Amino acid sequence: MVDLSELDFKPKPIDRDFLSKPDEYPVNGEHVGHAIRAQGQERLDNEGKPYPTKLGIHGTEVGVDWDCCIADGGCLDVCPTQVYEWALNPGQIGTGNDRKIEKGSEEWNIYRTDKTDMVREKDCIFCMACEVVCPVQAIKITPP
Repeated sequence: MVDLSELDFKPKPIDRDFLSKPDEYPVNGEHVGHAIRAQGQERLDNEGKPYPTKLGIHGTEVGVDWDCCIADGGCLDVCPTQVYEWALNPGQIGTGNDRKIEKGSEEWNIYRTDKTDMVREKDCIFCMACEVVCPVQAIKITPP
């Protein structure tokens, strides 16, 4: 997990109603078989300032706000079906296995931190463990 004091934004919890707001969160991308909403759009952090990234919300039933995600890794640890892996360290799961990003690097400018990637979204059993454990509330589980 990244030390919050090192970040240049204040994570804002995922909009729990993002699926019912297609004008605000249009599907405008795809990544590893899941939809991306509001990618490339300016959104505001918890202090009302623009996020430095424009990565959007990834997923549908398993929604992760990549602008809010701080690479805590708890969601990867508690998921009983291994829905997640690290986006920048593919095939790796668990706390501490995220790729560390050097401040000021090209990856820093794009991501700020590694991201939780729901590469097996369809395997979710909707136990909600990941949603509960996320310290910044970047995850929203929506059973079909």
